[in-house]
Amino acid sequence: MGKRMIIGLLMTMLVVQSLFAGNAGAAAAVTFTDLNGHWAQQSVNELARLGIVKRNARQLFYPNSPISRGEALAMLNRVFESVYGPVAKPLRKANIDYRYQPRWEIEQLLRNMDTLLEIETGITSDYDPGDRMLYYLYISDSGQLIKKPEKQNPDWWLSAAALSRPMSREEASLILFHMLTPQIYRTANIKPQDAASFFTSYYEWKQESYYRDTYSPYATAIREFNLFASPTAFLPDKTMTRAEYAVVMKRLLDYYQNQALLQFQAKGNAQQKVATVFLKAANLAYETKNQAKLLKSFTPAALTSMGKLPRVPLSAELASLTVRTDETDNRQLWLIGEYKYSQNRSLRVEYRLDPDPTSTYGRKIAAVLYSLK
Repeated sequence: MGKRMIIGLLMTMLVVQSLFAGNAGAAAAVTFTDLNGHWAQQSVNELARLGIVKRNARQLFYPNSPISRGEALAMLNRVFESVYGPVAKPLRKANIDYRYQPRWEIEQLLRNMDTLLEIETGITSDYDPGDRMLYYLYISDSGQLIKKPEKQNPDWWLSAAALSRPMSREEASLILFHMLTPQIYRTANIKPQDAASFFTSYYEWKQESYYRDTYSPYATAIREFNLFASPTAFLPDKTMTRAEYAVVMKRLLDYYQNQALLQFQAKGNAQQKVATVFLKAANLAYETKNQAKLLKSFTPAALTSMGKLPRVPLSAELASLTVRTDETDNRQLWLIGEYKYSQNRSLRVEYRLDPDPTSTYGRKIAAVLYSLK
């Protein structure tokens, strides 16, 4: 009875939220009084509308103030999750100062990054992009080149003070390099088992730099994504302002939105991978009762069907996923997920995805079927 009541409550809230979805953007609009006529005003306002940039009581954005490392990481995670949603539960990271207030957002970012690369490569490897990103920020804060040292400090620790300090353009290119490792891997045409050595070559600065004012390869690695307007000089030591970083985040947001739609429209490997990301995010939203993410993933009818499953299909327990087009309507897709049910049995859940322009993926789960094998 308790489970049915929870599902009924969630479904009712979804219906109510969907009725007012059209007015949500206007209601959530933020006007920062120090952005009138500013060149970054449009980008900042769009990020604020989506909750990526947070409101404050004084309605000030401080566009010309430096962006701190910690704030930049938290904002990066919000950009990712505004499109894809959380795809894994965060884990406590001992190398991050527990006193840093937005620590949990950084920990969520690390899990999202690791899970996305695992989906892209198809394997679980020793290379952890989030861990490496934080380690090289620690290296940078220590006043060293953002390059692989002769000996790694096993007791490295990123303090609250280090996370609160301004971020340079080179550091921004570093964190975006790690955020985009799945896409860089995809275009590098390398074997999954070679991923760790491939990315290590960047830390060793064996990759050539396109820019005349830096030997660091991170800006060159992300140049294809057009996040920075840097024709020949990158100005790596320059501190990034909040406005500059917001514009870069808006460009990344546009890229993610475009990629999510294109991959679902594609066939084969690309569609399979984005479908896995979608289903992990949808299952995690259901598991954690995240109402905002449920609204992006399920129709009310599908949510009712989820309540009839013999057990909750946990995101972390997705053993395999098959994607196929509906035989009678090629606009519809079916995701067939296999989950461990007991020691000798598995739960097979079939999700029908219908086109839906209100979803960042372009689709929502509209029907759910299951069977025990």
